[in-house]
Amino acid sequence: MAASRSTHTISIFWYILSDYITAVLSAIIFHFSRRALLGEPIFVAGHLRLTQRFWLGTTTIPLGWLVLFTLVGSYGSLYQKSRLNEISNTFIYCLIGCTIVFFAIVINDPVKDYHYFYQTYFIFLFAQCFLTLTGRVILLNIVRHQVTRGRVVFNTLLVGGDAIATKIYKDSKDGLSSSGYRYAGFVSNLDQQNNGIARYLPQLGDSANIEQTIDQYDIRLVVVALERSAGAEVETIVEKLSHKDVRIKIIPNTLDILSGSVRTNNVLGAVLSDIYTSPMPEWQQNVKRIIDVLFSIAGLLFLSPLILYAAIRVRLSSPGPIFYYQLRIGFKGKKFRIYKLRSMIEDAEKEGPALASTQDTRITPWGKTMRKWRIDELPQLWNILKGEMSLVGPRPEREYYIEQLYAHTPYFRYLLKVKPGLTSWGMVQFGYAENVDEMLERMKYDLMYLENISLVLDWKIMLHTLRIIFRGKGK
Repeated sequence: MAASRSTHTISIFWYILSDYITAVLSAIIFHFSRRALLGEPIFVAGHLRLTQRFWLGTTTIPLGWLVLFTLVGSYGSLYQKSRLNEISNTFIYCLIGCTIVFFAIVINDPVKDYHYFYQTYFIFLFAQCFLTLTGRVILLNIVRHQVTRGRVVFNTLLVGGDAIATKIYKDSKDGLSSSGYRYAGFVSNLDQQNNGIARYLPQLGDSANIEQTIDQYDIRLVVVALERSAGAEVETIVEKLSHKDVRIKIIPNTLDILSGSVRTNNVLGAVLSDIYTSPMPEWQQNVKRIIDVLFSIAGLLFLSPLILYAAIRVRLSSPGPIFYYQLRIGFKGKKFRIYKLRSMIEDAEKEGPALASTQDTRITPWGKTMRKWRIDELPQLWNILKGEMSLVGPRPEREYYIEQLYAHTPYFRYLLKVKPGLTSWGMVQFGYAENVDEMLERMKYDLMYLENISLVLDWKIMLHTLRIIFRGKGK
């Protein structure tokens, strides 16, 4: 039986907290160094003088750093970070951030000696870079200590059973182990003869059932040790992995190496390249997440009177709970609870799952009004804030209907590559689906969204959604 993953991992929260604290400290150094170089008094009557400019700088600048670090993708798993890369990247990001702050704030300072600008800039850069790196390196050293002591282990699965798989296993075992990844076993096509890998690893099943193996053994990394010449089999494996929450490494061909898709840290053992299944570039994903958080917070704050009013009307309109939740399937097939204001009578599905229709008698009078203006969906802003949903993305479905959709088409799984959304291109162009056939029809629009996904398209969809809401075209 494979070793289970340790639960004592260091959360990225501590990385973010470290960045925030060090950004506050560097902002304080930045503030007082400017005042000292400008000849402004720091102490008045024996007391430290904290001006409005001080409080403004120490609150806004650290938040700006968190936004920048989020945009550049600094807040991924600590166990996938290289300390050397993190040091060089942090310096570059600090250089960019300090330059932005310098031209936004310092360049307007009233000075006659231009040496002031150089001194202020380099003091700020040194303080920000040194303090940020200190906090980050301490945390990364703790992570490295956990990994080298074997206290944190991430189960890894090898796909393949021939001589190539054996070579990849031998070449990559030590390199992966240094990052906390340990091979739990392998899967292969049971119709093909095993050629040696079973001497080193236990067989955990058939590659045709790789999704079940991933779930059973808590797999975090899959190494596809199949030649690219086995194109159809490789494509099938990668397609199955695309909606699982795992990292994927694969044997690159010569074109991959020449194109630069093989990262340096992958060459320190077996030559393996990373496969990214997200249809959106990482920086756009980060911007999308920031927009989600800001809009969900603003929505919950400014629309709270409307939500409260709607909740009171739900309570008065019919017996039953105010809020209604269902288990839905989200990003990478993860289940989550979606929240709504109840628009139907209590126990509306006592005879089993049933989609709402235009003339559905289960919908209460106030429920019809809420659905018309999409008010019943507002509690999903909490799902967005939690990271379970996004403002824009395919609408999440229940497992009951997903199984029926799978029976009709395998393409629905592609919608699980992105977070489900409060609104979608399918909702804008088609609207609510009343049966599985209509769900399949709406799916075509969401697949088109995935093929053309971008932040610009997200904005267009949100504008179209607002137009539908203001015209009361919901149902």
